[in-house]
Order: sequence, then structure tokens, then C-alpha cells
Amino acid sequence: MLARALRIAQLVELAACLAVAAWLHAAHGWDALAIGAGVVAWFAGARLALVMLSNAIAWLLRSPRAPAERIGVAGGFLLVLREWRALLAANLLYLPWERLALRADPPLAPSVPMPVILLHGYYANRGYFRPLVRALEARGVSPIFAPTFSQVLASIEDSADELAAHVERIASGTGHARVALVGHSMGGLVARAYAARHGAGRIACLVTLGTPHHGSVLAWLGLGRNAREMRPGSEFLARLANADLTIRARTTSIRSAHDNMVIPQASCRLEGAQDVVIPGLGHIAMLRSPRLVAGLVEALEAARGA
Repeated sequence: MLARALRIAQLVELAACLAVAAWLHAAHGWDALAIGAGVVAWFAGARLALVMLSNAIAWLLRSPRAPAERIGVAGGFLLVLREWRALLAANLLYLPWERLALRADPPLAPSVPMPVILLHGYYANRGYFRPLVRALEARGVSPIFAPTFSQVLASIEDSADELAAHVERIASGTGHARVALVGHSMGGLVARAYAARHGAGRIACLVTLGTPHHGSVLAWLGLGRNAREMRPGSEFLARLANADLTIRARTTSIRSAHDNMVIPQASCRLEGAQDVVIPGLGHIAMLRSPRLVAGLVEALEAARGA
């Protein structure tokens, strides 16, 4: 559903660009090369503007940072550049063309390694995980499953109920009593809501990546019930804080000190969980980070060893 909507949005955006290009050709004599460069500049420039705006808000409302977490002007430039590249890939390829971006889930069959389930965030789908799945599989992590939630703007608890069905299907199909859950952004809240509603018996470990455990001010700009639930101080977050305490000892929160979507950045810290802070990563680009992959693999190996 989301992938189709994003493909339609791409076509509408391209049609608008071509309409402007036709006017520029007729009125000002623009040739095909200039028109092509203009279309590319629009698609790239609009997304660069979004990254710069989100980083500006993130800086203005930033959490206090330790001296070791400061990255300087050059580091800030690289942060914006990497987040821009990641947004271009996600917005133009991974999300609208999820079936091409990410291989299908492996077939359900008895496996020796414990299965890992990746949970995507708000307004996303499984295609989002292309770089992370490739990096994890290159490190020998398998089998990895990445379901797409069927409802884009549903409540987080509705997604948690959907996750419950995926967990039972994958655990039973692979012959394991427990699975590892890895949630990016809102996906971490879905995993916590699942534990609160269905119990943590099936969860060997939970790793959250840039999850707004205490909300994000940018959620005030989002649509849908799930966005409202991610607003700081929401009833959902308050209810969740008192309902999933048992899972926290098995949880690792990997977060960026420079997250441009979870604002303030300290909102990613979950009391009672292991806290891993990586500076210099944007919210989308973190899924491509070798530092994040190393921390994630370490958490998964510890759970499997236990």
C-alpha cells in the first residue's frame, strides 16, 4: 500500500517537473540537457532541503552532549551529506520499490541460528532495511525476516498485534522458542507494545535503533494515530512506560547523539536498558553505519550465547 502510494507520488512529482520543463523550453528555449539537469536538481534539492531543515531543528532542540560526542563543523557537514544520501536512496528506491530493493524473506524451515525480525518505523516498509540486511548477512547473521506492517497510520498497538502473528509464525516455522527483535524508530515502540500486550516470553532480546522512547517533537507534524502516540507526553507512551518493565533487561538501545528525527535525542534512551550512543549519525543513515552494525551484531551474539 505505502509502496504504491510512493510510486504514484513519484510520478506526480515527475509530471510536475516535466510540465515546468515544457514551459521553460517554450518560453526560454531550454534544451533537453538543461531540462534533465533541472529535474535531477529538483529531486535532489528538495530532499536536501528536508535534511537541512530537520538537522536545524535537531540542533536547536538538541540534548546535552558529552565532549566525546561533539563532531564539529566538518562532522556536521558529513552528517548532512550522509543523511541526504540515505534519504535519496530510501525515498526514491527502497520504499517505493521494496520488492526490488530487498530480497524476499527466507523460507520457514528449522534453523540452528535464532531468527532475527526487523521492524520498520513510521511511514516505512521492509525495503528500508536493504543496507542493514546486507551488512548483517555479510557478518553471518541469519535467518533475517523483515515484515511490512499492513496499516500505515494505525495505532502502534494495532501493529503490535500484527507483530504477534509474525512472531508466532516465524518462531514456530524455524523451530525456536524465542526470536530477536530489532526495531528501527517506531519499530522499537511496536516491539515494546508487543511485549506489554502479549508477554516477553518469545523475545530473546530486543535492540532498538533510534527509537523515540519518550517521543519526538517532530511527531506533532505527522499524520495518523501512530504519529499522535509518539508525541512527547502522550497517553500511549505513559501507558507503555509502566507496562513493559520486564523486557528492559533484555533490551539494548542504540542511538545517535545527532539524530535529526528523534528530537531531543535523549528521547532514545530507555531506562533499564543497555545504552549505546554513537555520535555523528542521522536517523536514516544510521542503518548504513558499520559502527551501528557492529553494536547490533554484538547484542545479537550475546543473546544467542545466552
